[in-house]
Amino acid sequence: MTQFTQNMIALNTLQIAGFVGFFIYIWIFAAVQFGAMNGNSAAYSLGNVLAASLVGLSLLEKFDLASALFIGSWILFGLCGLILRIRKPRIAANTNTSTHTH
Repeated sequence: MTQFTQNMIALNTLQIAGFVGFFIYIWIFAAVQFGAMNGNSAAYSLGNVLAASLVGLSLLEKFDLASALFIGSWILFGLCGLILRIRKPRIAANTNTSTHTH
């Protein structure tokens, strides 16, 4: 068995979470680059929060401050973007339904 195969078999739950998060990051990035996803969509923000959370879980095994700061910021801004995108249609609907008198 090769070293790579042994390492892949020996992965624990936290490492697998990190790999899944990585693949979500790459999938979302590629989707935006190839026009399959809008970078201003709630789906994009949600995907980034999910990916960052999974990668963040992998840091519980082997902590790295710079990575934790990056991941924490990514989650924070992703959640802010998600909230804004969820609220935006409501705000636009309220603006369109208001009555204007001239």
